[in-house]
Amino acid sequence: MAVMMVFIALTLAVPGDTLERAALRPIAALGATEENMAVFFSLCGGLRAFALFMNGHINNGRVFPSGANIRAIGALLSAMVWGQLTLALFLDAFQANSASLNIPIFGTLTMFELLTCFIARKDAVRRKDTLEGQIVALKEEAAGQGVSLVPAPPGPSPEQVISDIRARRRANARGERADG
Repeated sequence: MAVMMVFIALTLAVPGDTLERAALRPIAALGATEENMAVFFSLCGGLRAFALFMNGHINNGRVFPSGANIRAIGALLSAMVWGQLTLALFLDAFQANSASLNIPIFGTLTMFELLTCFIARKDAVRRKDTLEGQIVALKEEAAGQGVSLVPAPPGPSPEQVISDIRARRRANARGERADG
């Protein structure tokens, strides 16, 4: 659906009065220009595609469930857009005494976007529960083996490392061992 939103943006960017056609006139009457709608659709479609990329490539259960939350927000925004288009066509159908074939298409898109939003939120909650469950299981396993999970002490400072390297070089130049 992200690709469809980008294609709608490209269609609106083509010269001509797309919003002045009978079915989309209510949207134009609200003050929406074709340029504004093209920018809006391209941003929504681009953000949606980016969220899908993030969700699939970065948040594979290793980080946080934020990819699924971004996906849910994108689906909700898309559902609002498709719902507004459905409503505009529906209102136009009453005025023209004939229904548009796009009403069921946009209505179906609205319903499935809302379903996508629900599934994405459920996925985010499941990922969070899974990550928390994995952390608890690792802590219990470590405690069962007598391992204490405490942070490692900090290593030597960069200045100390440089000083040690210089001391070894001086010792090697003199033919000595720097290990003490």
